[in-house]
Amino acid sequence: MSEMKKKSVGRPKTLDRQKIIDIAFTEYWIHGIHNVPLTTIAQLAEVSRPGIYKEFGGEDDLKAEVLKKYIKVSAEPVHNNYDNYKKYPNHLMNHLDALIRDGNKYLTNNPNYTKFRPKNAIGCLLQSSTISKYKLGPATKKIINDFEKIRLKQFEKYIKNAQKDGVFSKDIDSSFYAKYIYTQFSVIQTLRLNGTSKANIKSIVNTALKPLMQNEKFI
Repeated sequence: MSEMKKKSVGRPKTLDRQKIIDIAFTEYWIHGIHNVPLTTIAQLAEVSRPGIYKEFGGEDDLKAEVLKKYIKVSAEPVHNNYDNYKKYPNHLMNHLDALIRDGNKYLTNNPNYTKFRPKNAIGCLLQSSTISKYKLGPATKKIINDFEKIRLKQFEKYIKNAQKDGVFSKDIDSSFYAKYIYTQFSVIQTLRLNGTSKANIKSIVNTALKPLMQNEKFI
């Protein structure tokens, strides 16, 4: 007599990896990457916390995947345009302005830049994560640090081109001021999150970046 097969008690729910990343992407950008418990992500995705741990290996790895998506759909389309100063001579100004005003139509023609931005999101997910990256795990820190190197190279390249174009002073050190500009992005993001008015932020940025300029106004 053949052995009786054990009757299954329903089919286990299939975990949708991309759905979890997409949900976390939205929640992290709106509320902050440190402010959304994994329980909330699990509830919104209708899966268990252990299921997320099994799929991603941990919360740090999920956050790293979210930042990878952000860099691909939002950061890279913007930073790629730094490679063409001749076509985009105002790119840095537009980039800073976009962080202040949550977008700038002159920044990129890539539709992903606005397509994936959640309603009520403030500024830049990558920048808000960078501000307090000391709270993040190693996988997420690595994503931020690796892209930071790319950004600094792009800013330095832009400064050198702007110096040749007579927009930036020829006396400034491009490497130092690339780091200085990078810091201004964190300043803007912090002020945005603290509720500082956009007009005041713009005045602060213009004052901070005045040493770079041949002209009086930056943005």
